[in-house]
Amino acid sequence: MAWALLALPCLTAVLTLGIARRGALAAFVAVIGSVATLAVAVVALAGAPAGARGAPFAEDLGTGPATTLGGIEMPLQLSLSATSAFLALVVVLVTTLVQTYSAWYLADDDRRGVFHATIALFAAAMLLVVLSADLVLTVVGWEVMGWCSYLLIGHWSRREAPRRAGHAAFIVTRIADIGLLLGAAVLIAGAGTTARGEVIAHWTSAVAEPATRSVALLLIVIGVLGKSAQLPFHHWLLDAMEGPTPASALIHAATMVAAGTVVLAQLLPLLLRADPARALLGVSVAATMLLAALCALVEPDLKRLLAWSTISQVGVMLAPLAAAGSGPTSGAALGHLYGHAIFKALLFLTLGWLAVTRGSTAASALVGSGRSHPIALLAWAAGLVSLAGIPLVLGGLTKEHVIAAVGDDVGARGPVAHLVLGSLLLTVVVTAAYATRALLVVVLGSDERVRSRAVMPTAVSGILVVLAVASIIGGLALGARLPDAGHVPLALFLVVLALVVVGLAIGFTLHRSERLDRLVDGRAGRLVGAGLGVDVLQRLVVVRPVQALARLVAFLDREVLDTYVRAAAWGVLGLADGGTSAHRRSRPASGLALLGGGVLLVALVTAVVVGTA
Repeated sequence: MAWALLALPCLTAVLTLGIARRGALAAFVAVIGSVATLAVAVVALAGAPAGARGAPFAEDLGTGPATTLGGIEMPLQLSLSATSAFLALVVVLVTTLVQTYSAWYLADDDRRGVFHATIALFAAAMLLVVLSADLVLTVVGWEVMGWCSYLLIGHWSRREAPRRAGHAAFIVTRIADIGLLLGAAVLIAGAGTTARGEVIAHWTSAVAEPATRSVALLLIVIGVLGKSAQLPFHHWLLDAMEGPTPASALIHAATMVAAGTVVLAQLLPLLLRADPARALLGVSVAATMLLAALCALVEPDLKRLLAWSTISQVGVMLAPLAAAGSGPTSGAALGHLYGHAIFKALLFLTLGWLAVTRGSTAASALVGSGRSHPIALLAWAAGLVSLAGIPLVLGGLTKEHVIAAVGDDVGARGPVAHLVLGSLLLTVVVTAAYATRALLVVVLGSDERVRSRAVMPTAVSGILVVLAVASIIGGLALGARLPDAGHVPLALFLVVLALVVVGLAIGFTLHRSERLDRLVDGRAGRLVGAGLGVDVLQRLVVVRPVQALARLVAFLDREVLDTYVRAAAWGVLGLADGGTSAHRRSRPASGLALLGGGVLLVALVTAVVVGTA
């Protein structure tokens, strides 16, 4: 069943690419392939076995072709457990809705077939990461996702901005991926196998070298931070807004940025024994989740506001892995991955429709736009209610479990856990504030700014309704199938509720006052709109020094090393010119004299040699 889940989207990608020039047919094939994969995912979840306690991904149930390369055993197995099947269902559900939405959104795009094929391949790569029980397969899926994100972000490559955004995403994530590749290589080399279960067993045994294990996990965390757009790698996800909105929905919701959470959850037994790696992860996510939430509060563009929100919410996903103990840590992280996938896909797809009606994603252009269609208004509100963490809705439930996992016995887990918990609680307040602002921008506005009711295609309406319902009751309806995330104490529930109410009040007050408008339109808004200038800093610290070094190497090669080569050539040419000139000035008598002298010299040398012998 696991191999069928992986094969269907791969086949869909190949078929769609083969008929890419026939745009409508390619879109139809992509949607049908996604629906078929969704059906298989539902069946797989219904029959998936539960993983053993402490091993929710059931590595021992893996199946695949085994081989040996360079003395390393490579089982190349996929495994299907209740947890991995649930995550696969989330990925396939969002992919199916995005494929269907894209058929409308890119109806006039002459490269829509290629876009649909890339979406299918992107989903296959994420499924490979989710279902893999082998580190080599995990790395393959990880790298294919990076390539697909480059293609999707730069889909409108005839324009300079998408091209630059695609290049930025590819380069930043590839640099961070060096860490993941090296870390995986260290783990595989030490265990002598690529099977994740055996790698974990080796590196948690008494024979494992703790320092080497910590270095390997540090490298893997660096790779995860890059893919997850956490500080200091966050700006590529902001630039990714230059791509089509369906691509943004997929990247931000169920693939790419969520992959790091899956990988660390799969390697959690090792992460729990690598304190330096957890410290790095904890400091990064603590800073990222709060700073990104504050930036979302003053971001002047609603699409980039959702990008800042994704950066912050991915930090929330990673928080239990960074700070929690060995309890329901992975369940809390993966549960919020599910919640975020649903409500963030809803928000992006709703915003895509609103932007089509107004021709822009700027907050100033979208004032009152939600009132042009009731479904758009309800969908936008449902997504933001879930994002804000209102209790009992999907986003509220998953966020409460994250806080409970981080706060459980926090006093015994050191300063990093305290830092993550404090940042998480503050992020709850700020998230509710910027969600309130985003809702009021789209709902309120003078009658002059609200145009007549816009026409929404039936397919788009259905997609938004499905995601809106899931964003509200998805946690309660699928409670039995959610990964085990523990329980939320009543006292903690009340604390989170109070924080959310405070955030809502702050957001409403700031929106009604002129102070927030001054921040959005002023220097703070411009700085946030520029991604905090991190790309400029990277150009100064990384790009320009590398370019200067390249120019120095080119100068040394051209002006120093090549000088010796040119000097030898000049010497040969000079001797040739001298010989040519001497030949032209020579007379026959002089030539005969030289020839005679040479013959005498040869005869003399020969006589000496013979006499000596």
